[in-house]
Amino acid sequence: MKEYHNTFDPSPYMPKAKEILQKMTLKEKIGQLHLLGTVRNLDEDLVRSGTIGAFLNVPDVKMANRLQRLAVEESRLGIPLIIGHDMVHGDRTLFPVPLGGAASWDMERIENSERISAMETSAEGINWVYSPMIDISREPRWGRIAEGAGEDKLLGSAVAAARIRGFQTINPETGYPYVAACFKHYCGYGLSEAGRDYESCDISERTLHGEYLPVYKAAVEAGAMTCMSSFNSLNGVPVSGSRYYLTELLREIWGFAGFVVSDWTSVEELVNHRVVKDKKDAARRALLAGCDMDMHSCAYVEYLEALAEEVPEILPAIDESVLRILCVKFAAGIFANPYRDEDTSNAFLKEEYRDAARDLAAHSMVLLKNKENTLPLKRDKKKYLVTGPMADAQYEAMGVWGGRCDPATVITVRNALEREEGIETVYLAGCDFEGTDRAKFKEAARLAAGCDGIIFVCGEPCQWAGEGGGRIDIDLPDIQYEYLKLLRGLKKPLVSVLLTARPLACSRLDEMSDALLLGWHSGVEAGNAVRQLLMGDLSPSGRLPVTFPRATGQIPIYYASLSAGRPRSLFPRRYRDCPADPLYPFGYGLTYSTVVYDDITIENPDLRPGEELRASVTISNTGDVAVEEVVQVYFCDIVSSIATPDKLLCDFEKVSLEAGQTKKISFSIPSDRFTFLNEKLEKVLEPGDFRLYIGADSTCDAFAPFTVVQ
Repeated sequence: MKEYHNTFDPSPYMPKAKEILQKMTLKEKIGQLHLLGTVRNLDEDLVRSGTIGAFLNVPDVKMANRLQRLAVEESRLGIPLIIGHDMVHGDRTLFPVPLGGAASWDMERIENSERISAMETSAEGINWVYSPMIDISREPRWGRIAEGAGEDKLLGSAVAAARIRGFQTINPETGYPYVAACFKHYCGYGLSEAGRDYESCDISERTLHGEYLPVYKAAVEAGAMTCMSSFNSLNGVPVSGSRYYLTELLREIWGFAGFVVSDWTSVEELVNHRVVKDKKDAARRALLAGCDMDMHSCAYVEYLEALAEEVPEILPAIDESVLRILCVKFAAGIFANPYRDEDTSNAFLKEEYRDAARDLAAHSMVLLKNKENTLPLKRDKKKYLVTGPMADAQYEAMGVWGGRCDPATVITVRNALEREEGIETVYLAGCDFEGTDRAKFKEAARLAAGCDGIIFVCGEPCQWAGEGGGRIDIDLPDIQYEYLKLLRGLKKPLVSVLLTARPLACSRLDEMSDALLLGWHSGVEAGNAVRQLLMGDLSPSGRLPVTFPRATGQIPIYYASLSAGRPRSLFPRRYRDCPADPLYPFGYGLTYSTVVYDDITIENPDLRPGEELRASVTISNTGDVAVEEVVQVYFCDIVSSIATPDKLLCDFEKVSLEAGQTKKISFSIPSDRFTFLNEKLEKVLEPGDFRLYIGADSTCDAFAPFTVVQ
């Protein structure tokens, strides 16, 4: 896994920014810190006067150009607007939800998807995206787990960097990035209590700094130009008012030099946290903490002018924030290219964009079960009942935060399989997502009786995930299981396709299915990607970026649990009503072949600080189909001064193997990945014995020993 260190550097743009700053009135300075989330009933004089610097929710390129002309051509200083947009997994061309995309473990494909998203978004008149969402989460009840990359800091950091590189791809026509990226929600929002949005977050400082914060640091090192401060409190401190998180850690320690924007009204919400007395005090605290731009609460524009007279630190803080924002506007090419071509007839949903969406979707889907090689299906003209609430649900297949996608452009599983010439299909929805309507059950049984097999497409509607999408029970609703039980009773080969945006506790689905394919909410090409895998055009290569529990009551459950005084191997963890192990572990996924691991070798088993551990493994595809295998590397620090995980991911590589092919896969792993935070929260690499595990998922047990020496 390649690391990137390309922190955003504002110094080339600072002289021009300072030149503009010297000409600005206080009102104009404060205007640059002011972001409105709507353009309805807009007073155009606000833009002409230079007392606003940013917008969100601008509906189209024509409105974006209109606003930019007012700012550039009619305001006193001609400072262009930065125009933001919540672009989570695509604009018109929707890709898999981010958690699904992370299951590809393929940074090139992820980066390419965001490059395309940036190109489409830029054509809309947008120059700034509120993405990527990079919160690590081990809480599948939380709807917004769909927007991140799962439970692991190393995989999450790699995905964050890939997405930022994709968004900030240089447009060859302008020499500037298509859009500026904004990583969020800084910080710790994935810890939201009980999976409820907007709740407080609380965790030990060691786990916070060791497991949750590194992904944000990786975003800084990947060159992200902006950062969104979260509206949660973290260990009792509201982040949007925290000088420690926004200045001391983010800027002074990590070196972030872009600007920080608050999440929606999170400056004013400091009042609701009861850490300030009123909105004016909220403006003071947030600005001095390091929050440069106020999103939609209008606290800065209403109160900073008065505060500048009352609090000596306010005016220098305003100047610093203005300089940061102006530098980003220069770096993102907004000064040089404020306008966009209004002819967008060839800007969206190009054939190559759809190809890329299908490619990422197909490489993100995870084969969870394949009893007696039920899959792939043969092209032998057999007849299948295609059924279930997700089989022909265009809107639901898009996934949460569907951008500006037209649901009519989404290919469903039904659409794709009806175009497949190798099999015959008949379709019936059979049941809804939830409820008690069984009116179609008898018709389904009649149709299935005349078929050779059943393809059951089940899952969650897209609105059950994302913001406000928390669930108390993360299993499928009962009506889907009642329908599945009916289908199972028909004694036909039964393939289930699960379309969801979060881990589900779907033990019954596993039990009643001969084969189970996790297809996620995969965007415009979801159906075609499912078809490719069901028919064997590709062997599944997705691997889980997050643990799937057997039951909701197991949460939290994740692979990197700490060692315990009573080892799990000797003292099994038990529930009276459920096994304690996960339904599917982190990193898990099947293929249509068998890959054998052998000969784990370490070239330099005595590792010194600052060196790289050079390891290799031989992998062989013993089957008769080509596969892509995610080779995963974990380590265990056998004796450490504090309890550490029994196993922790330290590297990975996605590898192509032809039928019968054998490859030697080599890794160079920086010694820094074997560190932990000691009792004083200092990063240390302690001398001693380690194990390096290499295998197909987090349960792998083959290892080679190595030793850290001073």
